[in-house]
Amino acid sequence: MSTPIKRLEIIKNAIELEDDDIIHSQLIRLKNEAFDDELQAIVVALEEKNYTGAIRAITAWLQSQRAVAPWRDPQLAASKLELKALEERLRDLIDRRNARVQQLDEFNDLYFSRLGPLRKQILALRKTLAGLNLRRQRAEARRREVNYRRCQRYMAQAVEVLVTLTQRWRALPADSLHAAEARKHLQQQSQLIANLLAEALELESGLTPEDPARQARDEANQEYEKYREQHHDAEIRLRKSKALCEADQNELKRLWRQASKLCHPDLVADERKEDATTMMVQLNQAKQRGDVKAIRSLVARLQQGFEPMMASDRLNDLERIRKKMAQVREQIDALVHELAELEKQESWLLISSLNNMEAYFAQQERALNEVRASLELQVSEAQLKSAA
Repeated sequence: MSTPIKRLEIIKNAIELEDDDIIHSQLIRLKNEAFDDELQAIVVALEEKNYTGAIRAITAWLQSQRAVAPWRDPQLAASKLELKALEERLRDLIDRRNARVQQLDEFNDLYFSRLGPLRKQILALRKTLAGLNLRRQRAEARRREVNYRRCQRYMAQAVEVLVTLTQRWRALPADSLHAAEARKHLQQQSQLIANLLAEALELESGLTPEDPARQARDEANQEYEKYREQHHDAEIRLRKSKALCEADQNELKRLWRQASKLCHPDLVADERKEDATTMMVQLNQAKQRGDVKAIRSLVARLQQGFEPMMASDRLNDLERIRKKMAQVREQIDALVHELAELEKQESWLLISSLNNMEAYFAQQERALNEVRASLELQVSEAQLKSAA
């Protein structure tokens, strides 16, 4: 009841202001709200531009309704309108965020399609090289361990000889020729022990744990497997996308964004969040399948709006409305921050700065081919060293 009252008050003021544009804009909506004969008669008078008769009828109808119409807190209407504006702001931000994410996803899929095979070869070569390096380190560690044990045995023998020589030298008279000869042998044996100690120290420094090399191999393996899965998923998405004509691809993107604005869980009233989440799952699944018909059907259901989903359309309690406004403001602040951070990312800066996509991919292909050639050479050299 309150909506026709407000609308007729606007039309009455517009007649007094002689503003035909306002009258016409409100008349379009009033025609859908004319629930009794008196209102329909007012609509006819306005359509016929019988403003004298219309304003008499409007004045009489408003007086009759004010006697029975319940009082409505102006703060409630103002708060509902403010909440609606906040919801629209949040809807626009979600749509902007979705558009950015969609652009990034499309670029990533195109990157996988154009450069994925080369990247996978490079990661496979790094994985092979890391494995060869680990095996070479293990072989080198085994060699050093053998040499270290041999050095220990030689040192033990040299120390025994040194003890014997020391005892013989101490038994000789200090002024004898034999004492001088024994002292010379002692000096030579001490130098031999010093050399063996230096060799042992060098071998010890090479007996490092294999953890870094093993970690490098494991990381190379994980990176390769992760990229292989991503490349596989991108290929599936691209196959589904190519199955659609260009018009259907564009409609799929447009409908997905449109539906996201209508049923995103962050946008709806709390009691409709579960329904909205279910719809978003259905929407994303349909997008992944490339099912334009399913998304079109979902958008139609949302647009018909048999039951309002937005909080501004559902809430009539001032306290709940204000609580929802505070919540939406927090969501807006979070999205503004998220968008600012997203637009600082290297990937977004790259996409937004690219003027010639073909030239970019050609340059990347040349650079990746150089990396692959370098890794192939490193792998060959590592294989030769392992075989030696």
